[in-house]
Amino acid sequence: MSTGKTNLTSTQFAAKKLLGKAHTSNLKSDVNESIPSNVSIPSQGVFAEAIPNDPGTDFFTMYSASDGGPATVEQVYFDIVSLSDSIYDANDSGGGGDEASGDGPHGYYLKLPSNYQTTSSNPQRGTGSFTNGKRIYDSRGGLQLVPPLVSNASPNRYFMKLYKGDPTNPANEITSGDSIDWQVDYFAGTIFIQDYDASKIPVTASAYLYVGKFLDEKLVDISSSAGGGSDIIVKDEGSNITTAATSFDFVGSGVTATNSGNDVTVTIGGGISYSRRAVTATITSSVNDAILGVSGTAAIDIRLPSAGDFDAGQYFTVKDESGAADSKNITILASGSQTIDGRSSIVLESPYAAVNIYSDGSSKFFIY
Repeated sequence: MSTGKTNLTSTQFAAKKLLGKAHTSNLKSDVNESIPSNVSIPSQGVFAEAIPNDPGTDFFTMYSASDGGPATVEQVYFDIVSLSDSIYDANDSGGGGDEASGDGPHGYYLKLPSNYQTTSSNPQRGTGSFTNGKRIYDSRGGLQLVPPLVSNASPNRYFMKLYKGDPTNPANEITSGDSIDWQVDYFAGTIFIQDYDASKIPVTASAYLYVGKFLDEKLVDISSSAGGGSDIIVKDEGSNITTAATSFDFVGSGVTATNSGNDVTVTIGGGISYSRRAVTATITSSVNDAILGVSGTAAIDIRLPSAGDFDAGQYFTVKDESGAADSKNITILASGSQTIDGRSSIVLESPYAAVNIYSDGSSKFFIY
């Protein structure tokens, strides 16, 4: 039967872990360990809001770090329950005691009182882990005591206090320097007593409970305030282009976008600019041509793409910019058997003539 880990193994493992190293050999010091290690902390258990340096002292009352800031701590009376598997005599071999002692529990856990939901000012009471009788260690970080390291105030109010009876009676306090030599795990909500004394069994603890937002909740808030909390639907003429837009890009010489914090203002100039294509010889035009400006030294044909390549109602303009269409006609030809106002082609034959044409999106063009 195994005799368990030696003190050397346990000490080396813990020390190397705190120094960011994995423990692979009792013969290696921490500087000789090559494999890195660390302590994993999920975002659901990381404090994400400011904690007051010197909170108030009223029980079941919440306090914030600044005026108008979110309340993040609440002073609470916790019930203390002994752990039945921690009973032993600390004077026995391996017990680690240094005072006269007898058999008794050395481990204890904290839980919210049975009337927490009716006495607390916490708006979260009755939800999640903030329920009557909830054990701190059962919450997996959802309930955490605020440790003294967050404050440099004197006195530091975040040090836990233990009581062997009615906590309103100062005579019942078991001070931190008492001979039972107790210590607390603020994350797990557990208490260890080195030297059990039947006359000093803790039944109540006072400490501050963190009631602010954790990192995972804060990240959701940040994402929501930045526009990432919900999908944005973008439509063109009532038809969805995308149902989950992540960014917008405003383009065009007449469009400007400015911001003040998270507020964005888009300004569209009074004039509208269209793309212009200079034409000096016969071409096949493109659906992207908005204006065809013709200046030729001879007659010019402009062959149109299929009307089906255009959106229904999409239009374009053909303009004689040189004023020579009377001698250098500009002929606009529909594709294949398609028509322009019922004809296969039309001709611009007067100086500076122009025509606006739109497509039905299928097989025909029309002049307007």
